[in-house]
Amino acid sequence: MRQRLGQVAVALKHRFWLVASIGIALSVAAAVAAIWIFGTYSNPTRPAEVPPQAPASASEPTLVSVASAQPTPVETHEPSPFAGIAAPPAVPPPRAGLTHHSVVAGEVLWQIAEQFNLRPETILWANDIQDPDLLLVGQDLLIPPADGVLYTVRPGDRLSDVAGRYGVEIQAVVSANQLEDADQIQAGADIFLPGGRPLASAVSTDASASAGGAGDEQAAAVVGPPLPLPDNIDELLGAGWLSAQHVTNLYKSADPRSSNLHQLPGGARLERLSGFSGGRIQVRDPGDGRTRQAMTGWVDAGDLDVGHAPATRQLPQAYPADTAMDIFHVFAPYRSQLDGTPFAEANCGPTAVGMALDAFGVSVPPRQLRAEALDAQHMYGNGVGTLITALAQVVEKNGLTAIDLRDDSGGLRRWSLDDIRAHVREGHPVIVQVRYRSLPGRGGAYYFGDHYVLVTGVVGDGFLYNDPIDIDGIG
Repeated sequence: MRQRLGQVAVALKHRFWLVASIGIALSVAAAVAAIWIFGTYSNPTRPAEVPPQAPASASEPTLVSVASAQPTPVETHEPSPFAGIAAPPAVPPPRAGLTHHSVVAGEVLWQIAEQFNLRPETILWANDIQDPDLLLVGQDLLIPPADGVLYTVRPGDRLSDVAGRYGVEIQAVVSANQLEDADQIQAGADIFLPGGRPLASAVSTDASASAGGAGDEQAAAVVGPPLPLPDNIDELLGAGWLSAQHVTNLYKSADPRSSNLHQLPGGARLERLSGFSGGRIQVRDPGDGRTRQAMTGWVDAGDLDVGHAPATRQLPQAYPADTAMDIFHVFAPYRSQLDGTPFAEANCGPTAVGMALDAFGVSVPPRQLRAEALDAQHMYGNGVGTLITALAQVVEKNGLTAIDLRDDSGGLRRWSLDDIRAHVREGHPVIVQVRYRSLPGRGGAYYFGDHYVLVTGVVGDGFLYNDPIDIDGIG
């Protein structure tokens, strides 16, 4: 996905963990960058001497603060200038079949996907596009009616079996393809599988057992025998989605001695990959954004069952790029600003700060963060956004130190995208101010201001970020 990030930023450094720091960015101008995201949001304002617009902020995360704030917010009932930010995006009318789109000059993939309310990868899969940056003016694109994949029926296929392998509901397939008889699908016909994703290549147990070649006996003597395989192993190795039968572990590798990445709750949905070795299956865990980071790893086959594909809204926009294990990524538990509080629409700044603090194990209640920010800027009201300087004071009050907020002349320091990348690569989440409508999926919002987002990772030339707004799924 592509996004616009502000070029002014402030980093925060933990007073006790010297290598850990967080950045808060204030943007005066916007620059284009390719960004993979969890979320975006919020626009701060400058102190009194230069009256800018105070940004709205998302729902505040939970933080444990050492300082006692004196909450003095004033309850107001005036319409919030940020009301448009909380309005769900307009959903285009449902399409009953495939349609076509001709690429025009200046269009990029995520803009086309937004126009049709689709994830970008859906269009890539439907058109067998390898490089999303190489769209040509006039190129004819096949547009599916919803997120999912096209499947060419093979001789002997039964629709129930196909739906089961892809983890999708058979009735959804029947409806999407307007089939009169689910048992009468013809070989060679293309059918659309709503919610499906391309399957990893299936691996047979025989192929896995012989893959090691010479030296297997010696390796087995060191590592030990493989785990016993369940009776439904062939079904597991042909399915697109698996689920954890009970609480189990996600391991770094198939080696029985490998470390445990994290614990998976019972029912966790996992996308199967092509790896299979030693009784373990390689999977992607989308995580939940709050307690579990998205990762790629291995799970004991005996702890798995055939699962169902999650709904589109249940997958972060960055999936599956955020599951890669060779990217720079800091886990910051997600928080939504849309938490039902009277100031939710204007609370992206404190919410972004809360997520950043939570990444360091500092948990402060949302109302406390909001009160501290308003006290710091001496501006009150449910519809009041927060200043970047006030947010820096909140950070200081809760045990961290703001760094790189100002330049040598005392003015707010302007950051480049490379500055942001450098901080993230050092393990420092960065809060940036962005143009809200420039974010993927936000172009139709009736809100024309700025927004705070927390950048947590770097993927190629793009970024992973948490968006306090979750009206269309996890931010």
